[in-house]
Amino acid sequence: MKVVYSERFAERYTTNPVESPDRVRLPARELAGYEFVEPPQASLEDVSRIHSREHIERVREKGMLAPALLAAGGACRAAEIALRGEAAFALVRPPGHHAASDHAWGMCYLNNVAIAVRMALDRMGGGMGGEAEGPKEAGLGRRRGGGSGGRVLIVDIDLHFGDGTVSIFRWDERVRIANVGAIDPGFDYLTLDPAGYIGQVERAVAESEFDLLAVSAGFDTYLLDWGGLLDLSDYEEIGRILKEGAEERCSGRRFAVLEGGYHQDLRLCVKGFVRGFE
Repeated sequence: MKVVYSERFAERYTTNPVESPDRVRLPARELAGYEFVEPPQASLEDVSRIHSREHIERVREKGMLAPALLAAGGACRAAEIALRGEAAFALVRPPGHHAASDHAWGMCYLNNVAIAVRMALDRMGGGMGGEAEGPKEAGLGRRRGGGSGGRVLIVDIDLHFGDGTVSIFRWDERVRIANVGAIDPGFDYLTLDPAGYIGQVERAVAESEFDLLAVSAGFDTYLLDWGGLLDLSDYEEIGRILKEGAEERCSGRRFAVLEGGYHQDLRLCVKGFVRGFE
């Protein structure tokens, strides 16, 4: 198990104060016993496979291109490690799952997971594509059909629906996206209990065929965070379920990328998840 991290992720930049450097600095201390890997910046070529030139320029104008490229590079490095058969966790900021191809919100700029998945698909022998098949179901993006080059399952455990990721991959027949907790058209997860939430994680893995597992690992569904649902042991259990699913279906090729999570216990949520995921 490798942790992709750079002290540059803890630099300050203009953003919502809840998206603070402590979100990565403190978890990094908790994970000190793992092997750390320094990430490169993502190349503009890799980013341009996902985002429009106009969007990239808007991120540049906001002064956020350098940190966003580093976060995307961290996700790509984690995906590279996963393709070699070892688990990885990318402890990055800013987050990315609300970034679509030409716009972003929610403290996101570039879609870290999407950029990494696109890179992985290319390395597995294909690009993106496929015929349009209509809108996805609430909470679950599943593309039918064949296609060469491998299949990816993205499991998003963030409190908020990963709309940017769904938008990017909506016509890609090789990418399935499970937004856990999104159970009706309004994505009203708040009536779920922890067992129901974890059951959705189990079903997402059990009902999918994939060659690589990617996780948008948000922790704001934590009991003391905005979501008010999961405790520390639940995150360890979720990590374990995802690990075992990857070991069963894709020789263990799996990686996770930090998304949300804003309580001071984020460091413990991450540690528990990684303990189960390793």
